[in-house]
This record gives sequence, C-alpha cells and structure tokens, in this order.
Amino acid sequence: MPDDRLHFAPPPAATGVFDRLSRTVHDAGCLVVDHLELAALEAQRAADGLVRILIASIAVTVLVVAAWMAMVAGAAIWATSAGISLPWALVLAGGVNLVAALAVGMWIRARVPNLMFAATLRQLRTDEEMVSDEIERHA
Repeated sequence: MPDDRLHFAPPPAATGVFDRLSRTVHDAGCLVVDHLELAALEAQRAADGLVRILIASIAVTVLVVAAWMAMVAGAAIWATSAGISLPWALVLAGGVNLVAALAVGMWIRARVPNLMFAATLRQLRTDEEMVSDEIERHA
C-alpha cells in the first residue's frame, strides 16, 4: 500500500490563510515524524553494527590469546631443547609474561589522568569558585 504522504494534491484555488497555516502545521508534523523514524532506524542499525563489532572483537581476542599461548609454549619447548629444564623454561615464560603485563599496566596507569576531563573539571571548578566569591561579596 503506497504511502499517502508522498502524493501531494494540488491546493484548492481559493484557500484562506487558516487553511494554509493548518496544512503547514500538518506537513511540519509529518516531517518531524519522518525525521524521528529515520533517527530510530539509524540507531537500530548502529546498535546492530556495534553488536557485530563486539562479537568479532571477542573472536579476535580468543584467537590472539591462543596464538600467544602457542608462542609461549613454543618458546618453552625451544628453551628445553637448548638445555633448560621444562619447569625452569615455564618459570622463565611466566616471568616474561608478568614483566610484559607490568609494562602494559604502567602504560595504562600513565594514561588514566587523560580520562578525567581535566580541562572541563578545571573550568567547572573555576566557575564554582567565581560563584562562591560573588556570593561572599554580596553577603
């Protein structure tokens, strides 16, 4: 069934201001409804895309962890073939992993202050201080 909003009938020959205003308000309402429908459809499409990206990210993470475990196992086997006992090779691999985790953790910790909206908070504090100073002057 075709959408009746797409078929515009020619206006009658003698229309009053009220009729034109009424039609304009009706058309504006239809336009708002169309924009809201478009926004809802785009939001639904964005949500679907986000879910797909999250699922793919989980799959990539599982694959990367599996590859890392294979590399660590390969390094441990290589170390045993070089003459290191298996327990010491595993301790060495675990130690390297802990050092790498510590380095990444320190990198993350160094970036935490950037997540705090420092400039915005500084601006808000400045505004709050100005308001409190203004209140004290008038008291």
